[in-house]
Amino acid sequence: MRRRLLDAADRRIAAVAHLSIGFGVVIGVGFLLGLAINLGIWLRSRLSPTVKFHAEQAGTYQFLVLVSNVLFGVIWIGGIILLMGGSQVGEGLLSLRQLMMGGWLSLIGLEILWYFGTILYGVYAGLKIAFGGDFSYPIIGPWVERRLAARDRRR
Repeated sequence: MRRRLLDAADRRIAAVAHLSIGFGVVIGVGFLLGLAINLGIWLRSRLSPTVKFHAEQAGTYQFLVLVSNVLFGVIWIGGIILLMGGSQVGEGLLSLRQLMMGGWLSLIGLEILWYFGTILYGVYAGLKIAFGGDFSYPIIGPWVERRLAARDRRR
């Protein structure tokens, strides 16, 4: 079931729900601020099923991005702590621990790409909605559709 944006106000509010992930660039409380904005939109979206769909979809995406970033950070820092201790350079050769540490540090580029890529994808969604298009995150969009349809059937 595709939800059509009814008017420009709905389109702007739905776009803001997606664009609020942009606060994630501000490291620290940025993702939490985006989620708070999204929660406010979702709570006020009772009049428009389209805005409700986009707010719930964007909120789910932002929450999953926040959780995955925290998990990646904890795993990455934990890996560095485990790999740092107790190795020495000897005779020009690197120990296995030092080689693993170098490999682990090289993964920071992928973490940075993931971090900014997930934010840019949310901004892309918001811009697509703002310019009159329709957008659905893979996996999340259809899941939210089913949830909202089941909720509507129960009423």
